[in-house]
Amino acid sequence: MNLRNKIIIYNDFELMQEKLIEEYGQKNLRFFIPKNPDLELRLNDLTYDKNAQATARAIMKESYMAEAHAKIIVILAKSFREEAQNFLLKLFEEPPKNVYFIIVAPSKNVFLPTILSRFMIEKHKIQREKISLNLDLKKMDLANVLAFLKKYENIDKQECLELISALSYECFKQDIKLNDEEIDFFYKAYELAKLNAKPSVLLSTIVLFLHERKQ
Repeated sequence: MNLRNKIIIYNDFELMQEKLIEEYGQKNLRFFIPKNPDLELRLNDLTYDKNAQATARAIMKESYMAEAHAKIIVILAKSFREEAQNFLLKLFEEPPKNVYFIIVAPSKNVFLPTILSRFMIEKHKIQREKISLNLDLKKMDLANVLAFLKKYENIDKQECLELISALSYECFKQDIKLNDEEIDFFYKAYELAKLNAKPSVLLSTIVLFLHERKQ
């Protein structure tokens, strides 16, 4: 086996599990996955996962359990708390003998630079589903705005472009009449996304604009 510590950028966790089992064998793998994949990898929050299956402390404990043969610890999560990353940093720098790490996430933007510098990055083609916003723009309140921004806080450039298009389409679909200036607002946001503007800033500007517009 060609064993190296690596971060895999991919969003289909179930398929990636199958690929890793096929490549390395079930007996060599230890999976750490939140019960709800949308949750963050945290330090140690038992209200989040009573079995501590995807907490940083549980990963640390498993790492120091001696094995005669190579053991690969696989961590899959949509996002990672900074304190959890910092807690595991020393472990990643000096892993125990025969222990290797594979971290799977949908974007490298969820990682601290100190973590990225210690892993090989392996990108797989992201499997994208058509975005369904399920958002009533005419009744959107601040709670909806915050929930929307939280849901999409770690998206990449392509996802941002798709979301801007989806939001503009929802205006048409929900019979929200945009004037020329407002249409231009969406166009400029899309162009800024293409130029690598920060997705979280663009999306917060758009949804707050839509929220204020209906007032």
